[in-house]
Amino acid sequence: MTGSRKTVLRLVVAAMLAISSVAISVSSSSAAPSKAQVEAAKAKLDALNRQLDQMVEQYNQAQVRLQQTQAKLVDAKQAKDAADAITARATSELSKRAVAAYTGMGSQLDVLLGAASFTEFSDRLQFMGALAQDDADLAAQAQISSQKSQWAAQQYAQAVTERQATLNELANQKSQIQAGISDQEALYSQMSTSYKNALAAAAAAAAAAAASTSSGSSGSGGGSVFVPPQNASAAQVAIAAAESVIGTTYVFGSADPGVGFDCSGLVMWSYAQAGIALPHSSAMMSEMLPRLSESELLPGDLMFFYSPVSHVAIYLGGGSMIDASHPGPGGEVAIRSVYWQYFDWGGRIG
Repeated sequence: MTGSRKTVLRLVVAAMLAISSVAISVSSSSAAPSKAQVEAAKAKLDALNRQLDQMVEQYNQAQVRLQQTQAKLVDAKQAKDAADAITARATSELSKRAVAAYTGMGSQLDVLLGAASFTEFSDRLQFMGALAQDDADLAAQAQISSQKSQWAAQQYAQAVTERQATLNELANQKSQIQAGISDQEALYSQMSTSYKNALAAAAAAAAAAAASTSSGSSGSGGGSVFVPPQNASAAQVAIAAAESVIGTTYVFGSADPGVGFDCSGLVMWSYAQAGIALPHSSAMMSEMLPRLSESELLPGDLMFFYSPVSHVAIYLGGGSMIDASHPGPGGEVAIRSVYWQYFDWGGRIG
């Protein structure tokens, strides 16, 4: 029980430290939390909920054991009372017999001396000895029974005390975990709201950029307008559009060639050139399309990475893809080898 209690407390402390570190990173950054951060917060909440379930179950089991111990204590007390009664009766009877033996010593001698033969004398002496031994055995048994009952009552009383101490500790740990869950729920709600707001803002900006592009105006950065190839499929148009912006900087929340792209922004903008609207979210894209295995992929299919899904690229065939990879040097729109070790599944448009 002590080892289990220490393990639970370590889990609570670790969860609290994780909550604090995530909260600090959120408050110190102006960027919205990523979907991976939101999912991580939710996973920690689920873990705390499971831990609470285990604690409640342990609490209930301890209560059952306490009830059983109390019932045994009642039985032990009854056994003790019965043994005490036997001891009292035996002691009283033995006292009476001792008095009778002392005062009736002459009559007992008469009984012995009145024997007609040595054999009869021996039989009478043995019978009187047996009576005395019976009295001694009865007293010993009563004393032993009383001692056993007292010992059992002490053991059960100690067990009840230990069970109560366990219940107190479990209740304290339960309160700590509930406090951690409350904090984690608040953190998850905050991160989820911030993430949804960021997605909504990015989608609105992308819609405005797409409207501007479709009207024939240039991007906000002064880039040229993409002209789709003639008689091409949607997949071919999307690939051509993505290739036309190779080298564009990675910008979080953007789907504008004049500003930059993040991974889902590039895919959304590329397929918008083929007249297909997609959400500005890799996870949302992955949820709206039938899943494809690696062997089923064709050029133009979308590729989803990591668990939970947090990255998307356009498959080019031959083990290559095009994507906006990450902020900073080397993360701009480019053709890259597929990192299959992180590949989840594919999705096909149309």
